[in-house]
Amino acid sequence: MSKRYSEEQKQIMVGKYEGGSTAKAICDEYGVSRSTLLLWVKQYSPDGDGQIPREQYLMGKELERLRIENQIFRDCGCSANSSLGTRLDAIHRLKDQYSMHALCRVLDVNRSTVYHHEMRAPEKTQVELQDEILKPLITEIFETSNQLFGVRRMRVKLKEKGYVVSERRIGRLMKELGLYVKKNGPRLNSANDRQYQYYPNRLQRNFLTEAPNMVWVSDITYARVGHDFLYLCVVIDLYARKVISYAVSEYIDENLVTEAFESAYQSRSCPKGLLFHSDQGTQYTAFNFRKMLREYGVTQSFSAPGSPHDNAVIESFFASIKKEDFRKHFYKTEVEFKVAVAKYIDFYNDYRPHQRLGYLTPNQAKEEYYKSHQDETTE
Repeated sequence: MSKRYSEEQKQIMVGKYEGGSTAKAICDEYGVSRSTLLLWVKQYSPDGDGQIPREQYLMGKELERLRIENQIFRDCGCSANSSLGTRLDAIHRLKDQYSMHALCRVLDVNRSTVYHHEMRAPEKTQVELQDEILKPLITEIFETSNQLFGVRRMRVKLKEKGYVVSERRIGRLMKELGLYVKKNGPRLNSANDRQYQYYPNRLQRNFLTEAPNMVWVSDITYARVGHDFLYLCVVIDLYARKVISYAVSEYIDENLVTEAFESAYQSRSCPKGLLFHSDQGTQYTAFNFRKMLREYGVTQSFSAPGSPHDNAVIESFFASIKKEDFRKHFYKTEVEFKVAVAKYIDFYNDYRPHQRLGYLTPNQAKEEYYKSHQDETTE
């Protein structure tokens, strides 16, 4: 005996179809044949013999479209701002649940791009799978070597693990991972060293300051997020060891450090006489970034090449966040990672006692300073 459907049920099915659901998904959900569904679509269309007023039909269609879009956002785990590869992977995963038109509209991808990706997916996927196996191995070997192994030694260690990889490919993967060899110490009188002579180390490992906003230190690290890597730039005030700003980006460039510095500078009411210390990465030595600091009256200081101890405070912070957070979690999306970074920095500033501060938190140390100076002013 065939099942009877009310007018309301028919309208709901038509609305889902018009909103972007596939005919197969609707037929499976309601137990109706494809031909019957398409007949109802034609019947209830405002251009046909429809029994639905046009305004009511259009409103129902729009509501269903919005419902489908919200459902796609929940299921895909990314947004229109995610990388193209992430969005294409989501479309491939959900193409049997939603219409291609709806998926492409929500994730802002041309259908021709999707079809091109599908045609070359097997070859690309194989390379990506191999890279995903190699990347954690390369990272492990690099960290175990105390960041000393370049492509040649990396190739030897990978071969010991059973992976024969070209030096060129290892170099590409290390670059994608942001892994750069740090030398044991500066080499004197070499051509490579002469390029650093214009970047003086004014801090000279003097990590104790008398007040806030005298010396800020900054550096960049990375973390694995989904199938990609994101970069984290942090600015710390040396007085209380407080993280005063940070920025996250999929690109390790001048814009990343500019965003982090600008955020700190504005939040601290544009302090005068500031010393800003970092390594000699191209992000910090970029012409526009250095020009901005000069215009603000900020003096730059740089670690010597291959001397991470020249910026020990921020290296210590990165060691803490990696040990206490990054290595304990796997973040699937940029949003998840940003939320985790914000939570950890709040924890670090508000709750985590710091040995160098007499086991005060950074915020407590800062409050103690202003309280003591307020008392002196009152006296």
